[in-house]
Amino acid sequence: MGGMGGNTMGFTSILKQCSDELRKHPLLPGEPVDPDQPAGECRDFLEWEDGKAWLDYRLDQVEGDLEQTLMRMSYFAPDAERVLVGYPRLVPKNTTKCLTAAPGQTELPFADIPQDALPILGQAQKRLDDRMKKAAADNGADFVDLYANTGSNTACDGANRGIGGLTENSKLELFGQPIPWYGHPNEKGRDIQAKRVAAEIETVLNR
Repeated sequence: MGGMGGNTMGFTSILKQCSDELRKHPLLPGEPVDPDQPAGECRDFLEWEDGKAWLDYRLDQVEGDLEQTLMRMSYFAPDAERVLVGYPRLVPKNTTKCLTAAPGQTELPFADIPQDALPILGQAQKRLDDRMKKAAADNGADFVDLYANTGSNTACDGANRGIGGLTENSKLELFGQPIPWYGHPNEKGRDIQAKRVAAEIETVLNR
């Protein structure tokens, strides 16, 4: 059981491509796809320009890596039940919810990323989810579709958010400085995902 694909796709690079604030943050991983392109123009860059070709290539790489990994698992452990875990949804369908800070926060969930770029982030994640689902199906593995089941717990769902805001401080520190959630699951999201994954594993083991 496991999940992979987001780092290969380069989601942190997409985030930094769309944000001047994130580009300046010393503790956050990733580099913008093209630092010479203005962050405010990332929608066009990722949808029509060189960024689109970059994203298409990365998604092809994700699918190829997943297929190879699943085939190798089947070869070396033919009796193993393989379960691929997808990613929770980050961006809601209604992106106007992202224009309000979560309770107790002063920064918006997606920092200074333009609202018109948020659907592109959501589409990139959905494409990743689809590639993961396809790789699992093509190789006889089970897939836990977290994306389809976390639409009311995105980073923009206020007190119900299962994803920490990009610059929202987590409880971890590095060199004495708090580390932001940076779009990773918070405690609520952790529990939601654990319940969903456990239910799928139980189903697989009992069939």
